[in-house]
Amino acid sequence: MPSNAFADLLNIMQKLRSPEGCPWDKEQNFNSLLPYLLEESYEYIDAVQSGNAKLMAEELGDLLLQVVFHAQIAKEEGKFAIEDVIDEICQKMIRRHPHVFGNENLATSKEVLAKWEEIKVAEKEEKPKSAMDKVPRSMVALTRAQELSRRAAKVGFDWDNSKPVLEKIREEIGEFEAEKDGSPEAEEEFGDILFALVNLARHKGISAETALARANAKFEKRFRQVEIMAGGKPQDFTLNQLDEFWNLAKKSG
Repeated sequence: MPSNAFADLLNIMQKLRSPEGCPWDKEQNFNSLLPYLLEESYEYIDAVQSGNAKLMAEELGDLLLQVVFHAQIAKEEGKFAIEDVIDEICQKMIRRHPHVFGNENLATSKEVLAKWEEIKVAEKEEKPKSAMDKVPRSMVALTRAQELSRRAAKVGFDWDNSKPVLEKIREEIGEFEAEKDGSPEAEEEFGDILFALVNLARHKGISAETALARANAKFEKRFRQVEIMAGGKPQDFTLNQLDEFWNLAKKSG
């Protein structure tokens, strides 16, 4: 059984931030911690995709530490405490699940999501002026593209099926090919291709971010095998030879 509880983590963080604590921890603030919050999130995603439960637990702990770190700084500045964080999320989850904690009858995931959004809008004191208002600008570009298109679709700005999306992709590729290599216009058209591809992913129920992450992992794994077959010196081989190594790596998985 684990020997430490949540309260122990809070005490550890408080000690680290105390006058007798760690110089580095005492210097941190909300903004300085943001890169670590993002890094730990990505490392947890890697752990989930690896299927390694022990690694998942470790990385989720690192992510939890970031939450506790931010809450400790907020407490010191008189903004809020970890108890407020927990209370807020508990109230929100109860409020947004009236089919579980109330008397409403929501039978499908689609109904649940629609109700969630309805409650979410009602909670806001200031109503959003645009469907785009709640899409964080700091979000990773690929994920943000999918969220932008999802929110536009929610208010009716969308095709009924994926066929027109495929046609749009072909159109954007044609416009890209018509531009001069390296020009600002070529970059813009390339961005349009990526956005259209992300929109296709949404239509097909695919997370573009996850799909690309898996493609990255697959490429990295196979290229590492190519490097091994090339004796660590792929630069000494022709492209045709490297292609042969690649095909062997592909066959092996």
